[in-house]
Amino acid sequence: MSDDVYYSTVWSHTNSCNYNIVISREYLSSDDKILLVDDFLANGNAMNGLIEIAENAGAKVQGVCVAIEKAFQSGGDALREKGIHVESGAIIEKMSYNGDIIFRS
Repeated sequence: MSDDVYYSTVWSHTNSCNYNIVISREYLSSDDKILLVDDFLANGNAMNGLIEIAENAGAKVQGVCVAIEKAFQSGGDALREKGIHVESGAIIEKMSYNGDIIFRS
């Protein structure tokens, strides 16, 4: 990959370290409309990094789609407060250490 890239540094709660998200400028422009897709949405760090990259490119984020949203963490609510449409396959309201999971109905 060339040095002509967009990037954002995001904190991974799972791995307790920062990661760089990188995309070549040749693949993202102000003409693009983007749907961001991920497996989990917890605190929203990865999505915020991707949104930052899109904004730097002048691209328009149309929405966020995740398989599982952890509603007991702030990521989904914070994205919605920014006016971003969020769709989740399942939303977990609460998890316990003994394995109980309560889904939003």
